[in-house]
Parts: sequence; structure tokens; C-alpha cells
Amino acid sequence: MNKQQIDLLGEYIKAKKAAVLIEEIPESVIEKGAVVINSDFSNSELMGHFDNLEYVAPKWYDKLMESSKNHTPVLIIKDINKVPEKEQRKFIELFKYKKIYVNKIPENCMIFVTYSNLKENPIEEEVYSFMAHI
Repeated sequence: MNKQQIDLLGEYIKAKKAAVLIEEIPESVIEKGAVVINSDFSNSELMGHFDNLEYVAPKWYDKLMESSKNHTPVLIIKDINKVPEKEQRKFIELFKYKKIYVNKIPENCMIFVTYSNLKENPIEEEVYSFMAHI
């Protein structure tokens, strides 16, 4: 990452307006308590599920809420373009409204989305529109 990209990344992080699309995340970010989810999560793993009549939030959401008590929460979605474009759309609600089903994520949550080889595996256009590409 060059200096201009690092400065731009810093501005997006301060604004907390968009998910940041970035090729890779330094391991040190993950080690500091970031919540990491894979893009190939099933819908129930991403959205939660109902157990009889009771809604159960996804495990990653509970971890994110717990981490927000101690520091700025960080959510990392790994390899978004390794799933088909149609399946990438399941993240739109998270990017657009900062929520999953009925669960709002913390206002100060930073969302990073990783990718690899965009030429061979593009990101769905609407999904891409909600991210700041660094």
C-alpha cells in the first residue's frame, strides 16, 4: 500500500461511512480482536436463525457486540469475490443499513472487505457501490 492509499484509508476510517474494500488485512488487525467472517457463510450463519419462536443472533454478531464494549469494533468479511456475484448480494443490508435482520451493528464499527483478483472474479455492481475501494 502506498502513502496515498494509506491516507485515503485513514479518511474513510474516520468518516465510518462505507465498508472499505481492500486486498488484504494485516494480521495484526485480526489479532487485536477483529471479528472475521467468511463470504461463503450460509444465510443462517450470516443472519441468525429462529429456534422455535425465538430469534437467535449469529455468533459473529455477539462477538462484535462484545468487542464493542472494549474498543472500536472491527468486522472483516474475507474474500467477497470468491462467492458468485448473486451470493455477494446477501451483504447489501449490512453495507447499506449497518444491520443484519433486526440487529444493528455498533455505529462506530469499521467494516473491511477483502478480495483477490478482481479481473477474474468481479464484485457485483450494487454490492461494490456500498464500498470504498482502496
